[in-house]
Amino acid sequence: MLYSSLPSRRFLRSYYIAETNLAYLIKGKQRKLAMIILKFILLGSTFYGSGKTAETAWAMGDIGLGIMVWLNLIAILLLFKPANIALKDYEAQLKQGLDPEFNSTKLGIKNAEFWANGYQSDKKDERKRAAN
Repeated sequence: MLYSSLPSRRFLRSYYIAETNLAYLIKGKQRKLAMIILKFILLGSTFYGSGKTAETAWAMGDIGLGIMVWLNLIAILLLFKPANIALKDYEAQLKQGLDPEFNSTKLGIKNAEFWANGYQSDKKDERKRAAN
């Protein structure tokens, strides 16, 4: 009984991940259309895969994995420069004996609004409370 439910869990997990990613990437009125398209793609691929041989299913899985690997490699290449800048800043702060703090504005890293003025950690709040 447990083993028969595993494929459905994988399918639901994959659907959840795909829907969450689309919700993050697509904003506004286009999100609803994207979700409908995603549902039809998943429904169609499930219907198509149910009637195919194991060899075809494995080939389709290999293609999907290959696409995912290429997308991840592209993301790594795009993130290499800002990650390298952050690493060098971190190491410089450690050499100065500071408690390292990331500030994307200071480093010139774009599209990192959460970190724009440095992350205000709970440790700073604890230090202020301890000093009082």
